[in-house]
Amino acid sequence: MRPRFFCPQALSHPARFYAPTPSHETYTEYTQAMPYFDILGIVGNFQLLTVYFAFGSFVVLYGLHRWLLPKPLPDIPYNEDSAKSIFGDWLNLRNDPGGLAKWSSKQLEKHGSPICQALMGPLSKPVVLVGDLREVREVMTRSDYDRSAYIIDRFPLLGEFHLNMMTDNDWRTSRNWLKDLLDKPHMHNVVGPSVHTSMVRIIDLWEHKARLGNGRCFSMVDDLKYLALDTIMIFHFGDDFADSALARQVEFIKGLKKTEVKFGAHGEAIFPQAKLHSFQEALTYLGDRVTAIYATKWPVALVSWWLRWGTSHCRKLFSYKDSFIRRHIDIGVKRSIHDEEAKTGIDSMVFREQKAAMKAGRPTVLGKSIFVDEAWGNLVAGQHTTSAALVWILKLLADYPGVQETLLSELQSALTEAVQENRLPTCAEIINTKIPYLDAVLEEMLRLRAGMIVPRDTVRDTELLGHHIPKGTVVLMILQGPDFSKAPSTKYWRELKTDATRVKQYPGNGNEDLEVFDPERWLVRGEKGEIIEFDGSTNAQLAFGLGIRACWGRRLAMLETRIMTAMMVWKFNFGQVPEALASHAATYDISYRAKQGFVNIESR
Repeated sequence: MRPRFFCPQALSHPARFYAPTPSHETYTEYTQAMPYFDILGIVGNFQLLTVYFAFGSFVVLYGLHRWLLPKPLPDIPYNEDSAKSIFGDWLNLRNDPGGLAKWSSKQLEKHGSPICQALMGPLSKPVVLVGDLREVREVMTRSDYDRSAYIIDRFPLLGEFHLNMMTDNDWRTSRNWLKDLLDKPHMHNVVGPSVHTSMVRIIDLWEHKARLGNGRCFSMVDDLKYLALDTIMIFHFGDDFADSALARQVEFIKGLKKTEVKFGAHGEAIFPQAKLHSFQEALTYLGDRVTAIYATKWPVALVSWWLRWGTSHCRKLFSYKDSFIRRHIDIGVKRSIHDEEAKTGIDSMVFREQKAAMKAGRPTVLGKSIFVDEAWGNLVAGQHTTSAALVWILKLLADYPGVQETLLSELQSALTEAVQENRLPTCAEIINTKIPYLDAVLEEMLRLRAGMIVPRDTVRDTELLGHHIPKGTVVLMILQGPDFSKAPSTKYWRELKTDATRVKQYPGNGNEDLEVFDPERWLVRGEKGEIIEFDGSTNAQLAFGLGIRACWGRRLAMLETRIMTAMMVWKFNFGQVPEALASHAATYDISYRAKQGFVNIESR
């Protein structure tokens, strides 16, 4: 006898491990049955492993899902359904035709609260939305908040422009270069007259367009962009740049025949455009695309890279605009060497940098990108923001003919010499004459149609409307909608507003419906109904911001809009355009821009 299977224990316990050799029949049955039992064992183990794997996968995926879910800040209203999705509010926002600003305003109304939060998707911190006027003013002026990375990330192609900086030493240096540009002598003696000259040109241009188009409406968008472009070019380059976009358009339109004018589907006249100076062409082409990146639904970094490096055309334009600005910087340096006075805005920037460098005992940065980018950024921002505001003014005046007629009457009452001499008012007359109703028209436009959102980042833990806001949170201040251009309708908000110790009341006049364009809100009238003065503190309007990060170009923008509005209303009556062309739908980039801008004019 021998063991069937050998093991060491068999030597000490033979009775347990030795058995007689099975018969042929028994052996055959055993060997035939053995594969069946082995398969059952394998299958059973596989099924068990599958169960373990499925359970483990479920636990991992569930944990991953929980980890990716948005983490709302405590006690601040939010959309509960969005908190159950890893995408949060992102899909809802993406599908809203009004974009971020309009969507944010809707959220405040939906929650019936002056503060709520948006859950922006996996691994993203909540964004706090604030619409309460008092709190917005405080956020803009408190050191707990700084420039938001939300903005900086969306304008990478503006480079080291001060708009793209946190409030640090580089930002202070950049802003210091601009101080002399807004001095009263420069504004009234250089910028103002150049705006007036441009207005004379655009009036001439529009009279020719009205004649060629047989009185039909036409787009004003490009023409007002050229107006702002000419102004910002004079502002920076003065007489060193003698070309004019509007002068080119006037000369071109004067040589146009009626047969060369096309007409759109709604009867609007469509005019060809004259070719611009190469730098102005580069500025408008790149500026339009750089600012449009703000609203892109594609990854900003990818779009920016493609615009900067993706095509040879854009690469050449970026290189050209840098070399053009550097040439004018060199001109300013030469003037400083010869002790000449500053003749242009670039000269003033150069002189200020040289003084600052000498005082600090450091080399100048005149040859570095930060100086070039400051000029570049101001050229882009100055052109886009002002032209957008000019379009809104004329659209609103056309929609409210009563306001238009009142404005004309007030202008004629204030500028009597121009009326008597049957001429356009001069730049000095418009700037130096007190015209409260004109100021009210401009302020009302800014309330309704200027900036919509202002982002800030918290630089430390802080408190907002009684809620804890952690460091690094993006706070979006909503400047259109509840409390600004729309009366809050919810009980929660109304109760908050009754607490006079918390919220400054803005008395206001005029129509109680905040969505109506009514300049009377800003006027103080006497017992007999006469206008006594314009009062900019009677309503909420923060189009230019507040505090240290307020828009530095406010004085320039208001000068342009004041001269343009006065001269346009003096010369033209603005009638209604076809309904299909009169929409107030808008896009938001570096400014709040109307998608349609058509005028129907009749000379007075």
